[in-house]
Amino acid sequence: MPGILAEKQERDFMSIHRSNDQFRRLFKQVLFFILLMAGSCNRDLSDDPIPVVYFPTSTINLFLPEYTSLAVDGGYKSMSSIAGTSVGVRGIILYRKDKTTYLAFEVNCSYHPNEAGSNVGIHASGLFMVCAGCGSNFSFTDGTPTGGVAWRPLRKYRTELSGSSLTITNEIAN
Repeated sequence: MPGILAEKQERDFMSIHRSNDQFRRLFKQVLFFILLMAGSCNRDLSDDPIPVVYFPTSTINLFLPEYTSLAVDGGYKSMSSIAGTSVGVRGIILYRKDKTTYLAFEVNCSYHPNEAGSNVGIHASGLFMVCAGCGSNFSFTDGTPTGGVAWRPLRKYRTELSGSSLTITNEIAN
């Protein structure tokens, strides 16, 4: 009888040992899967360079009818060209911060800017800018991302107001 009991204990021990090995393997697989998923959920902080396109300095007359949306604080206008000359990489969004401050943001999204769908437009609410490609939101106050996957601000071009003339240069302001 003692031999049978010893064999049973040894079988039980081996069974427990195999269960522990199976548990360890399963635990390692689950841990690997969790780490893999966690790594894929991180923001892509790769640094695709935002293309630089030099365009001639352009001046607009804010009293012209096509710029009436810029007559009030918070007004904006999306433009791909000024007087037939392209501006920015894919155009610009002009924004009136206050009566003396106008901002010119690049339409090319800062997140994966070399992809075809990386175009920023004005959200239907008119309260912020949004990229059609990645869904990132950007603030009108300084172009910083406020939602989505983008982590860099939009490119901002230098503007200068003189009377009713607003000059936009290709000089990067941020």
